[in-house]
Amino acid sequence: MAEWITQAGEALARLNGAQWAEKKKSTIVALADAHLAGRSEETVWDLPDVCARSTYHAKWKRDPLFAEVLATVDGQAKQWRDTRSLRALQDAAERLALASPVAVTKLLERLTKSEDESIIIRAAVAILDRAGIETGVKSSRQTELGIDVRALTDAELDALIGDGGPS
Repeated sequence: MAEWITQAGEALARLNGAQWAEKKKSTIVALADAHLAGRSEETVWDLPDVCARSTYHAKWKRDPLFAEVLATVDGQAKQWRDTRSLRALQDAAERLALASPVAVTKLLERLTKSEDESIIIRAAVAILDRAGIETGVKSSRQTELGIDVRALTDAELDALIGDGGPS
C-alpha cells in the first residue's frame, strides 16, 4: 500500500471513538477528493454518508481534531498528486535499466550473427555510442572529423569503412 494511504488512514483512525466518527471520516475523504479534483466543496454536501453543509461549517471544521485530520489527509493526498510525475520518471528509469541487458544481448546477436553488413554496422555503432566515453562518440558529441555517424546512411557508413574515411 502506498505510504500516503497508510498515513492518511492513521490520521482518520484518530477519529475512532468520536461521536459521528464514520460520517466525519466520509466527509474528510469527500472533501479531500474534491480538493484534489479541483471541485468546489459545495459538490460534497449532496453525497450520501457526509454531514450536512451547515454541520460542517458551524461545528466540524471548528473542531481541532477534525480540522487536523482533514489537513493531514488533504496534505498527504496533495503530496501524492504533486509527486506523481516524479514517480512515473522513476518507474521509467527502472524499466529502462531492467531492459538494458536484453537490448545489449539483441545488439550483440545482430553484430555477431547477421549476414547483412548494414545491420552489423548499425549494431556496432549503437553499441559504441552507448558503451562509454572511452569507446564511442556520445549522442551530444561528434567525431574528430565533425561527422555524426548516427546520421549517416548505410552507403555512407560503407564508404567510411571501405576506404578509411570520407573523401
